[in-house]
Amino acid sequence: MSSSFRGGLRATNQRTKATPSASATSSTNTASSARPRPSDKLNPKTIDPFAEPRRSPSAFSAVYSRGGIPCRLVHGSVKHNLQWERLPETIPFDPLLITLAEGLKETRHPYTFVSQEGFKELLMVPGAKEKVLPILPKVTAALKGALVCIQQQAFALAYPNA
Repeated sequence: MSSSFRGGLRATNQRTKATPSASATSSTNTASSARPRPSDKLNPKTIDPFAEPRRSPSAFSAVYSRGGIPCRLVHGSVKHNLQWERLPETIPFDPLLITLAEGLKETRHPYTFVSQEGFKELLMVPGAKEKVLPILPKVTAALKGALVCIQQQAFALAYPNA
């Protein structure tokens, strides 16, 4: 009785191993292409020696990317402008002016323009003197960091006539 029972299982297994349908083969092909192949271990990823080195984002670029700077860059046909979300007189200077001063060491667009113009426009606001005096040591430290920056290009961009 046990031999006939085993034979019955073999017959049912052979019946279920019929050729797969076209939809089943396409789903297995996509699943197998997503899995790494064993030969991938033999092809290590290489770097491009001529590519520019990737830098980690600076504090300014991270804040700007998150939308922490309350202004937008308006591209004009000839000249760019900053459009403030609020009046610059109402913006607290403590985190913003320090962040803009740290951004002066940036060398890539739009960070260079936003940091330079934003810094200038905040200092031109009526009553800026009273707002800057309490945070002057922090702003000075950020300005020193921009001047001591290893990249001389940042200084040349900030002061093109120097």
